[in-house]
Amino acid sequence: MRLARLAKALLPALAMVALTAGLALASGGGEGGHGGGDSQWTNFLFRVMNFAVLLAVLIIVLRKPLKSGLGARVDQIKSELEELEAKREEAKRAYALMEQRLADAAGERDKVLADFRAMGEKEKADIVAGAETTAQRIKEQANFTIEQETAAAKAELRREVAEMSASVAEDLLKEKINPEDQTRLVDEYLAKVSREVQ
Repeated sequence: MRLARLAKALLPALAMVALTAGLALASGGGEGGHGGGDSQWTNFLFRVMNFAVLLAVLIIVLRKPLKSGLGARVDQIKSELEELEAKREEAKRAYALMEQRLADAAGERDKVLADFRAMGEKEKADIVAGAETTAQRIKEQANFTIEQETAAAKAELRREVAEMSASVAEDLLKEKINPEDQTRLVDEYLAKVSREVQ
């Protein structure tokens, strides 16, 4: 598209250059090649004029297409820069959002860990309290059993002592006391022993 516009703009300039060159050659050919110094200067002057006209025509003709082409290119570059800037800003926002999400995730992780630690500490305290209660109950049960066993053993021991004492006393009384004393002493002793056992 640009090349077609450039070719259209250059066509009149090239036609002008060809016309000027044709005029210069035609004017130089009429002298018949007499080779004077004036003709060389004239030829040089026509060439300089030809170049100046060509340069002027190129500047006039190409000024608008070059300006619009360069302007379009500048606009395109500006547009691309704005688009890149917008993408850069979007990437910054996305990065900031990801940073925030990571920070939130780290905070959530710390909260979950703290909750688990608190639950673990509570569970530990519950287990220790349960174990202490169970140990206290076992201790109380053992004490109760020991007391019961001790009381039963004491009662058995008293009964055996009473029986042995009664037997020994009976034997002693039989040897040393008459039958009336024996009966009275045995009765007293048995009454005393029965009071102690109870």
